[in-house]
Amino acid sequence: MKFAQLSVLIMAMVIAFVSLSEAKSSDEKKKQTVKFGKKISGHSTWFNGHDLKAVACYGDLENNSHVNAKDDWHIGAVHMDFYKSEKSVCFECVKITANKKNKKSATRSIVVRIIDDCAGCHPTQIDLTASAFKQLATLDDGVVYTEYEFVRCPSKGSLKWPKSPKPLSH
Repeated sequence: MKFAQLSVLIMAMVIAFVSLSEAKSSDEKKKQTVKFGKKISGHSTWFNGHDLKAVACYGDLENNSHVNAKDDWHIGAVHMDFYKSEKSVCFECVKITANKKNKKSATRSIVVRIIDDCAGCHPTQIDLTASAFKQLATLDDGVVYTEYEFVRCPSKGSLKWPKSPKPLSH
């Protein structure tokens, strides 16, 4: 009798392990990679205040969790769990364009650098600092429909994000 119980327990553990592995590989297939030049429709929101503290890319990748973003930086946050790895999206630049669904204003664009995680964001959402969001819409709008694409980070001009680490080169 004990052998039968042990066999059932082992079989249940094997089935659970296989199910867990299949679920994990299924989730991995859903994860995005950074694709330059591919336009993605989505939306943008904005954040400020305490959400600017201890930005993820510096804390997780640079072992410096004391980097606090500033609201005048043109930076963004994405839900990093939707990407193959944080390293694949941290410090990349994204050109965001408010699209034609926004009837209040003309088409506007901005380039931001991804340096933070937005755990509550949808895969096609980019959360922006208030100063970056204001380049696309008013803060009262709260949400703006956008189209975005990963681009090479500009290396000249008045950059509106931290200069360290250097933008990734592709």
